[in-house]
Amino acid sequence: MKGLRHAVALAGLVFALAVVMDFYKRLPDQIATHFNGAGVANGFGARSTLWVLLGIAYLLYATLVAIGSLPWIMNLKRPLAPEKEKIVWAETTAMVGWLNVEVCWMFAYICLAMVRNGLGLQVGLGAWFLPMTLLVVFGTCVFYSARIFGAMRGSEIGD
Repeated sequence: MKGLRHAVALAGLVFALAVVMDFYKRLPDQIATHFNGAGVANGFGARSTLWVLLGIAYLLYATLVAIGSLPWIMNLKRPLAPEKEKIVWAETTAMVGWLNVEVCWMFAYICLAMVRNGLGLQVGLGAWFLPMTLLVVFGTCVFYSARIFGAMRGSEIGD
């Protein structure tokens, strides 16, 4: 499953890169670079901002991969039995992996939306973007946090 998550996250980054590379020269010098909570463009800047956005997306991907690959350096505030520790670690790395997928595709959509806005094919990000993004990201965090705390419940060493 870990390999699948990495592949899906990388697919989002490759998609974003392909969109920017394909349409960059056709974009006007000034494009929408900032959007408010309703998804409406409220800031404009150079089209080169797309490269900065891609750089941030790739940096976040690398950071989340590194976090998910670090050795077991968790501070759970209480000792756990080794089998429970493995479960907590597996759930934690799964959560980070899915968040990586979500962040990569969020950046891919933002790049696509900025290009489409620049070409006059779209206005803003869409009113659904912020609520949907928050729902997906917080949903993932709540789901995995419940699993992690469920695995930790009543599992102190010596119980």
